[in-house]
Amino acid sequence: MASKVELARGQPALTNRRASSRQTSRERLPWPEDKPFRILSLDGGGIKGVYASTLLRAVEDHLAGDSSIGDYFDLIAGTSTGGIIAVGLGLRHRAAAIDEMYRLRGNKIFPPSPRGLETVTDLARFFKQLFRPKFDATVLESELSGILRNAHFGDSLNRLVIPAFIVPKAEIAVFKTDHHPDYRYDHLMMAWEVARATSAAPTFIAGLEDGGHIFLDGGLWANNPIIVAIVEAMSAFDISLGQLQVLSIGTGSSQFEISRTAALLGIWSWRFALNAAMYLTTDNATAQAQLLIGHENVCRVDPGSVGHSIQMDDWEQATKILPREAEKNFEARRPEILRFFQEKCEPRLHFRDNQSGQV
Repeated sequence: MASKVELARGQPALTNRRASSRQTSRERLPWPEDKPFRILSLDGGGIKGVYASTLLRAVEDHLAGDSSIGDYFDLIAGTSTGGIIAVGLGLRHRAAAIDEMYRLRGNKIFPPSPRGLETVTDLARFFKQLFRPKFDATVLESELSGILRNAHFGDSLNRLVIPAFIVPKAEIAVFKTDHHPDYRYDHLMMAWEVARATSAAPTFIAGLEDGGHIFLDGGLWANNPIIVAIVEAMSAFDISLGQLQVLSIGTGSSQFEISRTAALLGIWSWRFALNAAMYLTTDNATAQAQLLIGHENVCRVDPGSVGHSIQMDDWEQATKILPREAEKNFEARRPEILRFFQEKCEPRLHFRDNQSGQV
């Protein structure tokens, strides 16, 4: 087990978020009528985030000079592993550096499990995982600390929205930078805390404890955060649906199937219901976004069934297969992808001195 990593903590996270939400429409900030609003949306998927990091690294290699991926988007949304990438890009870390974390050190976060149950030790490990998370969270914290260091969430140069989930009273959370006068809480958290909270996948990594509450993986309700991003843009800025342009990067999905017989049976037949729920929410989010703002304004890049067949903690298969798939998809869809990188966006405003508002 890794030794406990002592990391600096930011201001305690807001936990009673529903009660702190606005009860009236938010005042929308002005936005030029002739200016598009570009969004980068990044799905969850554990180590399969190497697909997104490789794709973005390929884009970065085609940008001039020291340009950063984040320079080209007005807002970045990311869930779970996508949230880690989003926070990193917002703090202007190179996609190449993030990609190396997945490829070179991802096996520290997700060490390979012994195959089969051949020894007493294997059996003990199996039964331990029935009652405790599979992986040691301190390893993830160490990696996040290494790349994000002591930056605050509000230090992001991009507007960020990062979905998470709060218990014991089930409540969704969306961490937001201080890009609107109403947002006065989340920017004071440490960047690593936000990245850690959104990527705490149940059964895999323990949740992040803060103020008597526990934050868990945003993939439980928004594995594909594209709709969260669109709602944020439309509620915070005076823009039309036609101005939105979204580059959405997935980690692999394939239509979930369950037989007629199994569908009519009990608990055992529905033990994979979580897989179905994640597929349906991811697929539906893309379809709803395309319906809302138009297919032509949503560029969805995903490894499909290739990524779906890889487990979210299988570092060996993910790093062997997905980088190659990302490079192939980039070449095949280069014109669609690179159209998001023709012109840099204006730097965002920070409202850190605001003392009144809601989440």
